Amino acid sequence: MFSGSCRGMSLIMGLLLSTPVLAGSSVSHDEHTSTAGEASQAAQAFDDANQRMHHGMAIESSGNVDMDFARGMLAHHRGAVDMARIELEHGSDEQMRRLAREVIDAQQKEIDLLKRWIAEHDTEISKKTP
Repeated sequence: MFSGSCRGMSLIMGLLLSTPVLAGSSVSHDEHTSTAGEASQAAQAFDDANQRMHHGMAIESSGNVDMDFARGMLAHHRGAVDMARIELEHGSDEQMRRLAREVIDAQQKEIDLLKRWIAEHDTEISKKTP
């Protein structure tokens, strides 16, 4: 009974509490580097990446926990790389861009490891399955 009104109240309180911060911000509207069109393109790119990631993670259970984990994580890591690339293409904050580069580097290493592990173990699992 109160959950809807509590959610609404939380939203209102969040807006009210953030207003002084936004009003006192030293960054003018003209200083933002992304345009509305670019933000829309980035939002679409994020949505597309999210859809690909979740589709890739929706694996059918093989009965082998290790293989299922590897396949699910492969899609998850690819999604992280996709999102980081979107940040590099559309983002302007240097700290976030640096993080995006670090994410790509770290996740790509894990993607390579997962791909090797899957290739090595997929045939072993197939041989054990009647």
